[in-house]
Amino acid sequence: MPESAFKGTVKEGFERRFTVINEHDLQRYVPVQARESFEVKLNNVAGWIEDGRKQDGKQPFNNYIVINLDEPYIDEVIEIMKRNGHWG
Repeated sequence: MPESAFKGTVKEGFERRFTVINEHDLQRYVPVQARESFEVKLNNVAGWIEDGRKQDGKQPFNNYIVINLDEPYIDEVIEIMKRNGHWG
């Protein structure tokens, strides 16, 4: 299902594949108790994913570059991704 957060952006109509949380926003806007509970749950989920990736013969972690869609150079980044088969 297309992601509603992409409406009006270059990713409109795309499905969400990744979830990114800005650490600064987490610290600033989420109450301490909720944040601590979330971090425990997230660490548990991350552990299960790591274990599953290892069982599948993959590296336990992926590393990503995150670029906001409103950056003035986003069209250049998209073109590079398209040329390399990583867009869409």
